[in-house]
Amino acid sequence: MWRIEFCSTEFLPVLPEQCQGNPGAYGFELAWWLAQALARNGFITSYPIGEDWGWLIEYISPSGVEFTIGCGSIGEPGAGYLQAPLKWSIFIRPIPLSGNGPRVFPTHRRYRA
Repeated sequence: MWRIEFCSTEFLPVLPEQCQGNPGAYGFELAWWLAQALARNGFITSYPIGEDWGWLIEYISPSGVEFTIGCGSIGEPGAGYLQAPLKWSIFIRPIPLSGNGPRVFPTHRRYRA
């Protein structure tokens, strides 16, 4: 699993706290932005899917390898509405294939979002 962490005031929640999956579990705006940025570079994902810890998008490569891309922020309830930087986390986890399917190797290509 690969993980990226950063602090930012970007991607703060738009909808009120009671609309979040769990209090303080943000990430829809980040997942939606990431899905759009990936699509602009030819990587078509699912729409964001809500989880109790944040949001995820799914990507299936042309060779059939599936990836789960999780987006979230861990904070106190209401922290997303203070206009202060939050600590964000993106993880990328390949879903193992059964049998002798293709193996997953990290890519070194860079894409501009």
